[in-house]
Amino acid sequence: MGLTTKVFATGMLLGVCSWASALPVLTVSAEGSAAAQAAQTAFLGSLQGGYLTEDFETGYTVASGAQSAVITSTGIATFTRVVAGSGGACDNNGYSCANGLAVLDSSVSPFSGRFSIPTDADNTNWLDSMDAREMSIGVDTGYNALGFFMTDPNDAGGRFDIGGLGFNFADIFGSSLGSGKQFYISIYDADVSTLASVSVFSNASGDGYGIDQLTVGKVPEPGTLALLGLGLAGLGISRRRKHA
Repeated sequence: MGLTTKVFATGMLLGVCSWASALPVLTVSAEGSAAAQAAQTAFLGSLQGGYLTEDFETGYTVASGAQSAVITSTGIATFTRVVAGSGGACDNNGYSCANGLAVLDSSVSPFSGRFSIPTDADNTNWLDSMDAREMSIGVDTGYNALGFFMTDPNDAGGRFDIGGLGFNFADIFGSSLGSGKQFYISIYDADVSTLASVSVFSNASGDGYGIDQLTVGKVPEPGTLALLGLGLAGLGISRRRKHA
């Protein structure tokens, strides 16, 4: 698969955007390590100086059974297990689906399809949803852009909820994906309050995903999508309202 990045937004027509009505904007890389890392490089290049990245390496306990309903990265974001999953692989290796989120590495993970990205000696950990049916990412005040790697996102489907808008996994990632797939996700909204609560939902209690290298920052007020630094070769456009 190539390096094409897909853009999902509201109020967009043929790639021309009125920013007053088009936000939030969600971008998703093509699948695979090369495409995901290229998208991260482009995203970081679009940000003003002073952006922050959480790699889940320093200051976290990686041990069998180490879980929490709330994990905080000071100055970056707060991750909250809102609704627990049940009955999945997260009930193995001393973990429990009911006990919250976890920072994992390959030595303790009960999952085969989730892993750190990029994989190198300095990056071995990731944040795992532990099959939560709903997890929220609350970005700290003042940032209008968020980006992160996501592994194994769509065994059973799900959706992002961003500012009251639902973006279905089937539309974003494809209708059927096996374990171990990897993407880079970025979200932009001129209204910084939108990123204070981004929710990720899973359609099945035994399905989840991993998140790594989460970056928060500021994108200068853009006039076109090109200013996001994504070098788009193609656009996929979708609008999905949140269903009750």
